[in-house]
Amino acid sequence: MSTSTRDSAETPRPALRTGRWQLPTGRATGRRARRAYRRALRRWGLGSAADELADQLTALVQDVLARSPMRGRGAIDLRLELRASARMLLGEIHPLPARPGAGDQAEGGAGGRGIIVITYGRRPGRRGAGARYVHRFTWWRTDSITTD
Repeated sequence: MSTSTRDSAETPRPALRTGRWQLPTGRATGRRARRAYRRALRRWGLGSAADELADQLTALVQDVLARSPMRGRGAIDLRLELRASARMLLGEIHPLPARPGAGDQAEGGAGGRGIIVITYGRRPGRRGAGARYVHRFTWWRTDSITTD
């Protein structure tokens, strides 16, 4: 009787894929941003799903920015992370601080961060075809804790 033990070094973990973009808020949801997101998702191995997920991501970034205290001012830092084993994209949006000497100092004072989560996959169907699904979540989280 032989026993087999698997060492964690023998089973490779899926590589974590991350991307980061620093963009003015107006350009974060434009065509150029959508193409950049799509290129990154394709490079990360998402294939044909990259197009739909890039569209979803662009819409979610726009939604988060519209509901944030930033309201279209200033620039953002968008960090995106792919957790392929969980079929999940995680995004985090931070307002960038205003440049020294900028006219509107409120740009960098929005405080908080936007969170984006997209889960995706394919549901099995009868006779093997199946259908793709995408679930999307967004929220703005303030960095300070408030009590009533």
